[in-house]
Amino acid sequence: MGLTTATTGFLQPFVPIYLLEAGLSKSQIGMAVGSGAVMAVLLQPLLGRLSDRFDARRPFVAIMSVVAALAYLSFPFLHGAPAFLFAVALGLNANLYMQGVGGVLVGRLAKKGQGGATYAAYRVWGSIAYVAVALAVGFIIKPEGGLGRSHLNLIFEIGPLLFFGVAILAYWLPDPKKPEEDPAEPQPRRALISPNLKRFLAVDFLYIVSLYGATNFISIFMQHVGGRGLFLSCVFLPGVITEALVMRFSGAFSDRYGRRPVLAVSYVLLPFRLMIYSVALGPWWVLGAQALHGLNFGIVGAVAIAFVNDQADHRTRGALQAQLALVTAGAGAIGPALMGFVADRYGLPVMFQVAAALAAVATVIFILFVNESNEHAQGTGVPILDRAPFAVAAGSPSD
Repeated sequence: MGLTTATTGFLQPFVPIYLLEAGLSKSQIGMAVGSGAVMAVLLQPLLGRLSDRFDARRPFVAIMSVVAALAYLSFPFLHGAPAFLFAVALGLNANLYMQGVGGVLVGRLAKKGQGGATYAAYRVWGSIAYVAVALAVGFIIKPEGGLGRSHLNLIFEIGPLLFFGVAILAYWLPDPKKPEEDPAEPQPRRALISPNLKRFLAVDFLYIVSLYGATNFISIFMQHVGGRGLFLSCVFLPGVITEALVMRFSGAFSDRYGRRPVLAVSYVLLPFRLMIYSVALGPWWVLGAQALHGLNFGIVGAVAIAFVNDQADHRTRGALQAQLALVTAGAGAIGPALMGFVADRYGLPVMFQVAAALAAVATVIFILFVNESNEHAQGTGVPILDRAPFAVAAGSPSD
């Protein structure tokens, strides 16, 4: 999990900038990122079902790691939007699978009701690795005089090698097998999604459209407000550092008090954070807004995984996590394409305002319509935060 997230340390800041330097417009950049999400919509459910059927994740992690490595290593040799769309699609789809499978493995390793803390304890190593890679890239390229494609090629000749490390380590992944089936226990034909989980996935879709649709252009926006050098490679570092701190506690807090109160903090904060970008006057404003990312992904990154695992058992966890990955992929397709169109037509500040409006809608829906998922939580005692948890029978929806 550390190496998988470490790759984001060079991909997140520099894929959009590389595509811009390769001659793509902001709309085409959004479509390139969206193409990966579209491919994931088609492949992630299939990968989830296959890994459940064979009850094995290691081979899939190894294969997806190699695919991602080859996709990003091809960047220096590509020309034209179609070629980049295909390469980004392959790389992003593989990366999405590796991130999603972490939730499945942790679900197998965690004790009942402790999925949030367990996932956070593993995932925090990803944040540490991200910081190390982002700093290393910043010191290697030192683009004080501006960036060009030839300047950026070095990043995509070295960085993707991290994926080969993931492929090698996949052999030693902890991949506990599911327990023996009880012949007397009815076996579901498929993983059924409860009404509450459907509502959560719907609101999560809006949240990701707004957050990651806008996030895709933050490194370009950093250039727009005058950021150079380490400002570019480290533009996401404040968020990653606070994310590591917040994630460490958000998972355990959600185990004790409930997923819903913790997620509410993230949902309420996001519209305000996006509005800060729209009025940013310099690089330090962007870094300050990025620090708030710890209260977005630092919460959602762990607690959304636990929210889904609460409603699964050993037979359906892979399929339900694939549904979460499917929603993430669908939002990842629409968000960057939509925000890229707005940015090209109206400018980056207006794009952030549109994203903030979508985030506000997601917040209202979450507060009014999504119930608690962790039946072991004691609640906070605040009525607006605590909606009654519901029991989930294995393989059947309830509300």
